[in-house]
Amino acid sequence: MSTTRVASPSSFARRTRAVPFARRSRGAVRASGAARDDDDDVPTSSESTDDGARLERWRARARAMRVKTLKERLSSMNLRHDDCLEKSELVDRAARAWLTRAENRAARLPLRQLGNAGGMSPRSGYAVVTLDVGGEIGLCDFVIDTGATTALITPKVLEMLDAGRVREGAAVRGLTGTGETLRQKVTVTEARLGSETFDLDAVVTDLSAVGLPPTIGGLLGLDWLGKYEVEFDFSASTITFWPRGSVSWGALDVDELVRVTLGTHKVGLKTVRCTLNDAAPINAIVDMGSFFSVVNWMASAAAGVGPDSPSVKSGGLQVSGVDGNNVSMSMAPYDLRVLGDDEEVESVYRGMCCVGDLPAFNALGASVSPFMALGLDVIGRGRMVFDASESVMYLAKGDVGYGT
Repeated sequence: MSTTRVASPSSFARRTRAVPFARRSRGAVRASGAARDDDDDVPTSSESTDDGARLERWRARARAMRVKTLKERLSSMNLRHDDCLEKSELVDRAARAWLTRAENRAARLPLRQLGNAGGMSPRSGYAVVTLDVGGEIGLCDFVIDTGATTALITPKVLEMLDAGRVREGAAVRGLTGTGETLRQKVTVTEARLGSETFDLDAVVTDLSAVGLPPTIGGLLGLDWLGKYEVEFDFSASTITFWPRGSVSWGALDVDELVRVTLGTHKVGLKTVRCTLNDAAPINAIVDMGSFFSVVNWMASAAAGVGPDSPSVKSGGLQVSGVDGNNVSMSMAPYDLRVLGDDEEVESVYRGMCCVGDLPAFNALGASVSPFMALGLDVIGRGRMVFDASESVMYLAKGDVGYGT
């Protein structure tokens, strides 16, 4: 399967405002502190004032760590520490390594979000990143979607690319919120994020049916996200693409977050274990392509909420697939908990979720079992780190009520 997504209701997306991608300056997406060509040698006395200030910030972080922890972090980077006689030496070595191996190779950008639910959604909208894809279009906005296994690119964008930078592949089967599709796969060469150049494998898909604005050139799914450890700071409105290994090195701080090991569905999507109203745990697809979490009726019934429950608001929302078909959804409040690796630690969300039996749930084998998709209402709180390659994410502890 090429992709699975639960698209937002089209009425939400129509409220989106965005700057057209045509004639945008390439300088607009050069990341602060973005990937440089620094090697792993430590900075010398010739380091700039800016490097010195950044190095001191890393030293401050290292000083707060125990000696044992610093040694573990250095070992994870294959750096020796047996020659360090004082903690200050461990601090300096770790700080210099974090600067050169992590921060200098990370791309930190403003976190831009598109769409809202007119006061109905607790969160601000889809996370958007700008890539330089060359051709007539240059800079192009892509929505980050953990509910897609691969990237998508629109036919309009494809037509505007240099033919020499596009390789055509085989047709692939895909899965949307309303069923299966058959689409063309391509590779866009020499795409750029900050100063990093890479090939973008994508499936050609018209996204207009789901209500995304024409300024959106596609989606970035799990295959692309797996190149990085991605830090979403929804409070500070920043997104940082860290090099893989940054968490284990100690450079990317996840101490205050809930560690959640991700499962992998047979179609390649990432899953977590959740509870609704303290019922038995169920599987949930992690889906940043959906404003709301979506619960099927079997999971809702197990949580004590049926179609006739007084808390259910029926028929107010429509979920659209890339084929343009709509599914009517209800909404209901739940006490939702994402279960962390530590049984005593969980990420809590108390609020409204969509309820309905999406065709995509049936295609994922959940027609006779409780199932759900975890959306931005839960994921998009505070700070979150997503590591598709290592199948782990780190969530805010939460306990946030609806509308806050």
